[in-house]
Amino acid sequence: MNSRLKRDLKDFLNSYYKFERIKLDKINEFVMAGTIDVVDEVGDFWKSYNVAIMFDEENYPNVIPKVLELSSNIERDWDYHISKTGACCLDIPHKLIIMKRRGITLKEFYKEVIYPFFANHQYKMTKGVYANGEYEHHEKGIIQFYNKEFELSNYEVIIMHLKLALGKLKAEPNKECPICGKPKYKKCCKPTTNRLTIYGQKQLASDLKMFENQLKV
Repeated sequence: MNSRLKRDLKDFLNSYYKFERIKLDKINEFVMAGTIDVVDEVGDFWKSYNVAIMFDEENYPNVIPKVLELSSNIERDWDYHISKTGACCLDIPHKLIIMKRRGITLKEFYKEVIYPFFANHQYKMTKGVYANGEYEHHEKGIIQFYNKEFELSNYEVIIMHLKLALGKLKAEPNKECPICGKPKYKKCCKPTTNRLTIYGQKQLASDLKMFENQLKV
């Protein structure tokens, strides 16, 4: 265990005493199991969830933990952002990629991502809606992300951006923009294309394939 993980683990366990590290011989991952108690805004208890937090120890802190809900208090349905095996869809993949690149700490990831996921589920069960809205599932969530984050809704325009970001198309900064036709690419669409590159080739290639398939529907 590297020194960063040792420090973060100690800090996490001192703050969240209902968790402990467990060792599973057949799983080559760092695993913690424990209970999350969800309370409302005035401190009243709502619900408890038994969970496991897992990640590749060697790559910490540049990892995104996997979270399993073990108590079956969440119905196994994508409408609740959970798989049939209890794997929690914590956020849109693009946001998790940024967290991974920056590096996480266990305590902060728990506070900012894991606990809000379960609090949001209980809020939905109580109020009928998620507290801060939600992304749609699968392809619809990716489409929603591009619309919300980049104000892009035209699939053909998104595909052009993705092809440029992936290097499948070339454009000269001082020449006509291949996306919108304005005189200089660098002064209109290039900044958006540049922003896309932070999500990495693998995610962008997946997005490109998805949007191309959407055009065929």
